[in-house]
Amino acid sequence: TIIGGGFSGVMVPTHLLRLATVPLSIDLIEPRPSLSAGLAYSTANSRHVLNVPARRMSAFPDDPEHFLRWLIQHGNHHADSFAPRERYGAYVRAVLETAIADAPAHARLEWIRSEASAVLPAGSSAVIRLKNGKSLRADRVVLALGNFPPSDPPVADWTFYRSKRYVGHAWGSEALEALEPNVPVLLIGSGLTMLDIVLALHARDHQGVIHVISRHGLLAQAYQSHPPYPSFLPMAVTSTTLRALLRRVRREVARAAAAGHDWRAVIDALRPQTPALWQALPLAEQRRFLRHLRPYWDAHRHRVAPEAIAVLDRLRRSQQLQIHAGRIQAYQEQREGVRVAYRPRRSDAPVDLQVSRVINCTGFECDYRRLRQPLIMHLLESGLIRPDPLCLGLDTDAEGRLLDAEGRASSLLYTLGPPCKGRLWETTAVPEIRGQAAALARCLLQTF
Repeated sequence: TIIGGGFSGVMVPTHLLRLATVPLSIDLIEPRPSLSAGLAYSTANSRHVLNVPARRMSAFPDDPEHFLRWLIQHGNHHADSFAPRERYGAYVRAVLETAIADAPAHARLEWIRSEASAVLPAGSSAVIRLKNGKSLRADRVVLALGNFPPSDPPVADWTFYRSKRYVGHAWGSEALEALEPNVPVLLIGSGLTMLDIVLALHARDHQGVIHVISRHGLLAQAYQSHPPYPSFLPMAVTSTTLRALLRRVRREVARAAAAGHDWRAVIDALRPQTPALWQALPLAEQRRFLRHLRPYWDAHRHRVAPEAIAVLDRLRRSQQLQIHAGRIQAYQEQREGVRVAYRPRRSDAPVDLQVSRVINCTGFECDYRRLRQPLIMHLLESGLIRPDPLCLGLDTDAEGRLLDAEGRASSLLYTLGPPCKGRLWETTAVPEIRGQAAALARCLLQTF
């Protein structure tokens, strides 16, 4: 049984169907009306495009031009184009449909339109209880959970978060609903979600000021094509401190720039080594990274289409988009809007902003202890899973088997993608998840 029908949840059964040599029955549990339409690919806004060109977004590691060929068959895209994310969702669904059509007679998949609420071990198998009152039995269970909505930013008085002027999840249907075109709005967070909301506002011809507040005020960088850069960190260097690692990367960026290379090439050369580099850092050093370097890493590692950055630049030059580095201190709801007090970075003097709506665009919640999702709460309370030491996801072994409250690897429960962030760090993008899905499918089949 696969719980979750986003990219992770679709790619695991796709590989299982392609590789099955024994009788195999797969139940895919997903309550939403469409498979593969996780948060990333559920948007219908054509301005929400992929962050990298089509030639790098194949669902299969061993066939890098698979998505590009599909696009050419369904349109006029070229290798360096940034396809709409909605099209990528359609592509992933097509990949699964092809796997189902081509599957051997002894392998089948059924889509269960419900929500899992509990997993109960029963000997060498498990019973999955569904929200609709029914139950399923499975020999193996994959938690393909994807990302969860963000938590509300901490403030002394949380009362405002119950207001109709506050949108707690930027991808909710009410985020821009009934928003007057001339009113000022505040977006909390300056990452990729903020960019999507700004693009959506721009598409609606919104004229009001768009305020953005984040701790550092950093924005994503534009994607830029570049020749491959050679690996420059031998594995012997991985057992080091964060400070030494940062110095080494900065020296390489300077050396690359002197030779005419873009800094992006150096950062991209780290990508295959990122899990090993992350795992080599002691826990205390990983925590230092999260406290001090994470915003800078995110801003440089996760890049976006140049046309999206061009929209941001135009809005900033016109001062319609205003970026503030600081922390929100308080909200005061008034008849005409909301007064938001924030403390600018490196300042003790608070500043007030007057806006009509506040939209939470901060990162996804990854501390599973804070989630109120019934299945997660049940699994934690029953001791079947536990958060990783950094509370970035769930604790797993190298094969994706979930660890229970005592640290024992499960023979029933597996996961991949965002829940593995604490172990792998680099685990939320298509290139990483597609590889994990293929490896997990092989691992699962070997257990029978």
